Amino acid sequence: MYLLSILVFLALCILFMVFCTGGGLGSIIYFIDMPSIITLALLVLPMMIIAGVMKDFNNAFRLGAKVKKPAKRAELLRALEAVSFVMKVFWAAGIFAFLVPTMNTFLQISGDLTVSLALKYTAVGSIPLCYASMVTIILLPLRTRLRIRLNELCEENVNAADSARQTVRQESEIADMKQSE
Repeated sequence: MYLLSILVFLALCILFMVFCTGGGLGSIIYFIDMPSIITLALLVLPMMIIAGVMKDFNNAFRLGAKVKKPAKRAELLRALEAVSFVMKVFWAAGIFAFLVPTMNTFLQISGDLTVSLALKYTAVGSIPLCYASMVTIILLPLRTRLRIRLNELCEENVNAADSARQTVRQESEIADMKQSE
């Protein structure tokens, strides 16, 4: 269901881009920028490896998709932290990938810069921000599902501890009653 929701979201994003740009399906090509994708990948993947969250990030999809499968608290916490970290890294990488080329473009262009040309450079430079926001939007439901599973697990543990305490209390009351007889 999660994967289906992601596909529906991406389809809605594509429709939104088509209608907002007014250029039809051909305008989608403006949003596909391989240098931005490569830049984001080169910034995000090493950070995930350095932080050691690659395995936990992969487990997050398994834990978020299979709600019925039991999971340990530590596993859920690590997956939740990995997803939050990746969201933050994507935003930082998107901002970096926007600022560096945009600043470089403005510094390299001599006095021939017009408002129209500056807006075009800024539009192309903002594509990494668009990618970062899309990845973050896709990861938000996953993070929420992991938090819900963690809360449910904590509630189950509290309920199990309460019932164990109640059982011990009942057994001690029964033992006290037998001793008093």
